[in-house]
Amino acid sequence: MRDSDGNEMDDDQGAGSPSEPPAEAAALRRRNRQLTVVVAVALVVVAVLAGVVAVGWAGDADETAGSAGSGDIPAGRSDVEALLAGLDDRPVDPTEVQLVSSVSTFADCDALTGDLRRVGAEHVGSRGFGAMFGIGFTPYGAFDEVGRATDHASAAPASQASDGGDGAGVGTTLGTNVQVEGVDELDHVKAVGNLIYDLDGEGHLRITDAGSLEVVSRVDVTPEPLGGGEDDTATAHQLLAEEGRVVVFGTETEVSEPVEGDPSATRATTSFLTVTFVDTADVAEPVVSDRVRVEGRLVSARLVDGQIRLVTTSDMADLGFVMPTTPTSVAKALEQNRRSVAVSSTVDWIPDWQRAGADPTPLVPCERVHVPDTFAGVAMTSMVTFPIGSGTFEPAATSILAPGDTLYAGLEKVAISSGVWVDPIDRDRLRFDDWQTAVHEFSFAEGAAPGYEGSGIVDGSTVGQFAFGEIGESLAVVTTVGTPWAQDTSRNAVDLVVLAPDGHGALDRSGDVEDLADGEGAVSAVRFVEGRVLVSTGVFGQEVRVVDVSDPSAPRKAGEITVPGPIGYFHPLPEDRALLVGSRTDEVGAGDDIQWRSWVQAHLLDVSDADAPQIVSTWERPWSVDQIGADHHAFTFWPERDLALWGLRDTQITFDETGPPNHAAVLRVHGEVSEVAVPVANEPNETPPPCPEVAVTEPEMRAMIGPDSRVLRCDDGGTGRVDWPRHQCHRVDPGTVARFVPDAQDGEYVICNPAPQPAVSRVLVVDGRPILLTDQTLEALDPETFASTQVAYHPSERNYLPSF
Repeated sequence: MRDSDGNEMDDDQGAGSPSEPPAEAAALRRRNRQLTVVVAVALVVVAVLAGVVAVGWAGDADETAGSAGSGDIPAGRSDVEALLAGLDDRPVDPTEVQLVSSVSTFADCDALTGDLRRVGAEHVGSRGFGAMFGIGFTPYGAFDEVGRATDHASAAPASQASDGGDGAGVGTTLGTNVQVEGVDELDHVKAVGNLIYDLDGEGHLRITDAGSLEVVSRVDVTPEPLGGGEDDTATAHQLLAEEGRVVVFGTETEVSEPVEGDPSATRATTSFLTVTFVDTADVAEPVVSDRVRVEGRLVSARLVDGQIRLVTTSDMADLGFVMPTTPTSVAKALEQNRRSVAVSSTVDWIPDWQRAGADPTPLVPCERVHVPDTFAGVAMTSMVTFPIGSGTFEPAATSILAPGDTLYAGLEKVAISSGVWVDPIDRDRLRFDDWQTAVHEFSFAEGAAPGYEGSGIVDGSTVGQFAFGEIGESLAVVTTVGTPWAQDTSRNAVDLVVLAPDGHGALDRSGDVEDLADGEGAVSAVRFVEGRVLVSTGVFGQEVRVVDVSDPSAPRKAGEITVPGPIGYFHPLPEDRALLVGSRTDEVGAGDDIQWRSWVQAHLLDVSDADAPQIVSTWERPWSVDQIGADHHAFTFWPERDLALWGLRDTQITFDETGPPNHAAVLRVHGEVSEVAVPVANEPNETPPPCPEVAVTEPEMRAMIGPDSRVLRCDDGGTGRVDWPRHQCHRVDPGTVARFVPDAQDGEYVICNPAPQPAVSRVLVVDGRPILLTDQTLEALDPETFASTQVAYHPSERNYLPSF
């Protein structure tokens, strides 16, 4: 190690091996959530840690002595020393770990925690469980809610839920696109009846009348964080809704003070998932009826028959892991991290939930925690169910000690996949020749906690949420050979595996189809449709392979077809057809004027004969891109009218500062793909500036802010953003203005630049009327001609912009 001057030190010159009293004292202090965050800071050198945690030990040592095996307080010293003495010199080598499909449960918290201490201490390394600066570990492939869960093979063709209407679609209200019919998914906007619920990106839920496009009410869904720190923050990201109720999901972050004596002054953070219930029975005066925070992060959530199914994962960020700074400090860091795990208690492993003014409550009882018999990572993934109609958080949960790498959520089944845990720093150093993935299946039933159904093992890595589906009573998954972080797209083998429950807690391989890609290429899209599985693969994602699963016990590779470019999304249609949304590029121009031109394509695929799939027709538009491959919620299918609708962004280069206008595609997919309309996303109506304008004639400042920018004096104390249709405004230092405008008055100033053209995030259908939701507007279209009939300024923060 090095001293404060950077000189090399012998190991004995530092604090030495931390003694058990400081480590156990730190474990006791972790019972307090604020101190938990503090202890999680990675110190500059391991020697500093020993001195820091020793503070305040005095009276705590006796409290821990003799407390062996207690689930609520750290283990006694004799048990800790016995556990540490039985460990090998090095952590378990992940290349030698073989996944097994069995799990264990424990009768009480003492037994559970004892097992977790043992297995955790065996695997923890000198950097903890792979955490950056000791704060937390997000496994590769863990995901947020973009491009969420997968298809339901036995369901009717997936579409948005409808509130009814006649054959022409009059009165129809569609939610945003889902993968499993009857299973609503998280999104930042929802439509119910004649109302639009959306989040503005600044912590507010807006309720808008779709007929007038007027915001009826706005409610703050990000109250003060429970931690109470001045640097703590709360955000709102996504929601689920039904008539009279909305549940908003967000995050809350606690920021700790630096550890006393830590020369790095690092400030650790701890993140929580937040769940906010809003009663919208009176849309003019919505009321927040409950708000809780849940330890960990959101994996996903679904709404099924009035029940919310929430999946969360929490890591071991609060075990006080350290990180070595020199090769000579590795052994000390490993010893300290092992000791931190050895003295852990139940509250370190079991996530909790809390509402303001109340103590934390365990999210899941110890007897409902399932521990794979092969260690697959430190994340505790929890399946939680609660009713939306009660207006309060009433959870019933089941957990498994495994990261939620990939999620499948069907009507009754939920499955997560996870692999052997590998420290991120070792992923390039180690070689894995036979990587495998565990698949854990859970079931949901009304009025009961989620039930564990069984686990199975598949070769390779899962390739995203769409790769899961149900074939009859069995769960199927598409995998690719190799680790999830090192996929060789030029020579991947792609397999389909069918897993069936054996009735004794295991998922047996009941069928498979190997090497769908003929040894070349990764997977760009997958979809389970009735009796078929469609896979877009090949070197450039242009090969659409069909797997015949009409006999679930004997899936087989059927036909294939080549398309001009990669496919990003499959959408099932009636009569054994599917719409394929993809792209291609070509080169136009000559010499110095050569450009790459992008196209958006839609193909109508007929798979009635699995061995001879056919492209029935194709539509394409040049100089366009879309976001459907990354976010399937951006696609809308209007089943009563056989219409597919989604946003397009124009890519042609222009010299206009705001760029060319963007559009939406409206295609009819009955018999063939035909263009109905490509409506433009119009700019909001022009309005005068909201604040007095300051004349800027000084050439230097004009050059700095741009020729079309405007300077406004908005004397509101700088507490809120300035909204001005067709502009993007940001605050500027008053001193800068005073420098170039000598007679400028004191106050708050903003610079407003011309906003880019609105980009379509969602195409909603509300009460039979198409409505474009952009980053700046709501725009109603005529349901027959799709011409614009009304535009309302409806700004959202940039985190909801389409990710083209």
